[in-house]
This record gives sequence, structure tokens and C-alpha cells, in this order.
Amino acid sequence: MSKASLTIVACVAGICVVLALTTPGNRDYAVFLQARLGQTVQRMDASLSEQERSLLHGLYETQGRKLVELVVQQHTRRSDFGLFCLFESMVLEQRMVVLGVAARFIPIEGLDETMLKLGQLIPTLKR
Repeated sequence: MSKASLTIVACVAGICVVLALTTPGNRDYAVFLQARLGQTVQRMDASLSEQERSLLHGLYETQGRKLVELVVQQHTRRSDFGLFCLFESMVLEQRMVVLGVAARFIPIEGLDETMLKLGQLIPTLKR
């Protein structure tokens, strides 16, 4: 093998190792979902009065994490492919698929719709 071929093989192997080491886990996925849910709640604010906005933020702060943990623990299947993983969740009859690679998340299907449904659900939860 030539030097160039060995260099290419070494680089590809290094990239594979980095991808394998940075494949996100369930905790990372929960943090990602909570951030996206927070963004959804922020977008919902535009149509609300100040009092409703304050109530929604308070509910999100107290119940948002619990809701996301429930989704991740009970309604999510993680398929690990070594260099990346797929998170598949069923939430309120809505399928959500997210690709996790290199410590990042890439929505594939249903994320925005699911986050909107979850955001609408928060006010119905009790403190």
C-alpha cells in the first residue's frame, strides 16, 4: 500500500472512531427534545395574553421536563448503528424520527408536529 492509501485509511478510521464516540444517547436526546419544546412554547407566545404567557411558561418550567422524560423513557426506541443512531418516538399518535450523529440531532420526520402537540398539552397538565 502506498503512503497516500494508508493516510486515507487512517483518516477514515479516525473519522469512524470520532463518530462512534460522539453518538448521542438517551439523555442527550431528552435535552434536545426539551430545547425544541421550549422553542415551540416561545412560538406559541405570540398569540397569548401576558397572563396566559406567564402561566404557559410556568407550566413549561415545572412540567416540560417531566413530559420529555416520559416520552424518552416509555415511548422512544433507540437504534444504534455504531456511527449514528435513530430515535423513534410515538407521542400522541404522532411518529417522530430523529437522527443522532456526531453529538447532533437531525429531525427526519414529525418533530415539529409532535412538539406543537406537546406544547398544546402543557397547559392541561396539573402542577
